[in-house]
Amino acid sequence: MSVSVSRNFGRLADIPLTGKALMHEVGLLARERIVRRTISGQAYTGAAFQSYSPGYAKQKAAAGEGSGIVNLMVSGRMLEGIAIVEETDTKVVLGFKD
Repeated sequence: MSVSVSRNFGRLADIPLTGKALMHEVGLLARERIVRRTISGQAYTGAAFQSYSPGYAKQKAAAGEGSGIVNLMVSGRMLEGIAIVEETDTKVVLGFKD
């Protein structure tokens, strides 16, 4: 059995493999993964966040926001503030908008 391979397109280097729309989707996916991971109490390394100090844990519990899990959530504004701040055909940057 033989296999024959031919190409009927231009140079591979000339074919756009990415674009602004794709980079936007990548940015949205990255943002979603960051938010979900953070809410679950997991740092970017995969380890759990360091425990709250006893004083802060007490203050947070008194405010009715104590779940025991360190997830960087009090008001939710920080995680909601993560946004795409730059996107081009080849890159996307997440950050915080003013």
